[in-house]
Amino acid sequence: MGLLRNYRWLKARDIKPYPKPDFAKKAAIEAEISVCEALRQLDDVVEVYHSARIDQIISGKSRREADIIALMRNRIVFIEVKNYKGDVTMVENVLHQNGRSRGWKFAKIEEAVGRFHEISRHVGIQIQQDVIETVLACVGFADVDESVKPRALTGSYVAKSKDELLSLLSTSEEHYDDFDEETLKALNKLLSMFGTWDAIEFPNEAQHEGDLIQPRDEVREWRITYSQLRIKNKRTWWGTFFRGPKFVGDLIPRLGNNIQTIEIDHHELAVLHNPHERIDEEYPFEDIATLTFGYKEVPDWSKVQLMKPKKQAKETHETVIATPQEGDVYKQARILRHLTQGTHQGIVFRLDDKNEGVLWRDQMSVMEWDNKDMLMAVNSAHDVEVTSSKYNKAKKRWQIKVKTI
Repeated sequence: MGLLRNYRWLKARDIKPYPKPDFAKKAAIEAEISVCEALRQLDDVVEVYHSARIDQIISGKSRREADIIALMRNRIVFIEVKNYKGDVTMVENVLHQNGRSRGWKFAKIEEAVGRFHEISRHVGIQIQQDVIETVLACVGFADVDESVKPRALTGSYVAKSKDELLSLLSTSEEHYDDFDEETLKALNKLLSMFGTWDAIEFPNEAQHEGDLIQPRDEVREWRITYSQLRIKNKRTWWGTFFRGPKFVGDLIPRLGNNIQTIEIDHHELAVLHNPHERIDEEYPFEDIATLTFGYKEVPDWSKVQLMKPKKQAKETHETVIATPQEGDVYKQARILRHLTQGTHQGIVFRLDDKNEGVLWRDQMSVMEWDNKDMLMAVNSAHDVEVTSSKYNKAKKRWQIKVKTI
C-alpha cells in the first residue's frame, strides 16, 4: 500500500498545476537589474537599491515600491523603470502602451518620495525636499511621446533610454552641496532597512511576490539571518518509491557561506500575502523550489533614531506643535491624499507624526479644486495655517481644518 502511494505521489509531480511564469515581468526585472549595475559604475553614485519597499510611517502595513533608488553624493534619485515596446503615451496623467492603459501615474513615485521624506525626518535625517529627484526611465524599445512628462516643474524627469538615464545622473548638480559624512551614512542605513518583497519560486521558475506570513515563527527567525530557503526532495526517484519523499531545506545566509540544512515537513503550508490582489496564497512546501526573504524585519520607526537632532532656533515651535490651535503654522505640510468621494471632499495634509489637517473643498475655488492634481499634488508640500481644531474624545485625535498660506 505504501509503495502504491509513493508511486502515485511521484507520478503526480510531473503534472503539478504550478502557476504560470510571467515572462514579461521576468524581463522587466532583468532590465531593472541591468540599470542597477550600470548606475553603480557612475562616479557620483554611493549605493543603488533595487525594488525598495517604503512603509507607511504609522501602520507599517502599506508599502509603496520604488524600482530603483540611487543614493548619490549630493542627492537621492527615485527611478521607475519601464521595459516597454511600441508607442508610449500619457493620457490624463496615466501611462499608455500601444493605446492600452498601464495604470501607472507619476503620483505613485511621488508618493514613495513623500513617504521616504517623512520617515527620514522622523529618524532624525534633515535633508531638503529638492535633493530628492524622480525619473521615469523607458529602457525598452519604445517610441516615447512628448505627452509623457511629469507634473512637477523641477526635480522630475523622463529618460527615453538607459543611456539617457545614465547621462542625466552623470550631470553634476553644482547647486547641490554634498551630503556630510554623517548624513550620508544615515541615508545609506535607512535605505538598506526598507528591504524588498518576499518571494516564492516554483519548480517551473514561476515566481510570486508578497509578504511571507506562515509558518510565522520559523519565517521570522529565518529572515533575520538568511536570505533564502532552497527546498528539495533529498531522496532519488527509487528512494522515494520505496521509502517516500524526504524534504530538506538549505538556508542561505545573508553574509558568509555557512549554509544550514534543515528538515522540512513537505505537507506544511507556506502562506504568502499578495498585496496587489489582497489575498493570501497557500502552497505546500513540496510544491516550492525557493523562499526568498526580502527584508530582515519591518522596522518600528518610532524606535529608530539614525541621527541626533541638531539644535535649532526658537522658531521651530511653528513646525512641531503638540496641541494644534487656531493660527498655528505648519511649514511644508505634506499632502497625503485627496478626498473625492461622497459629500466630504477636500485635501488631507500631514501636519506632524500624530496629526492631520483638512482643507475642505468649500474653502477652495472651483479652479483650485478642478486643478488639484497640478496645484496640490499628492506628496507635494505646502505651508498651512490652522483655522480651527476640535478634539474628538471617541477617536482620541484632533479634527483640524487648515488653509494654505
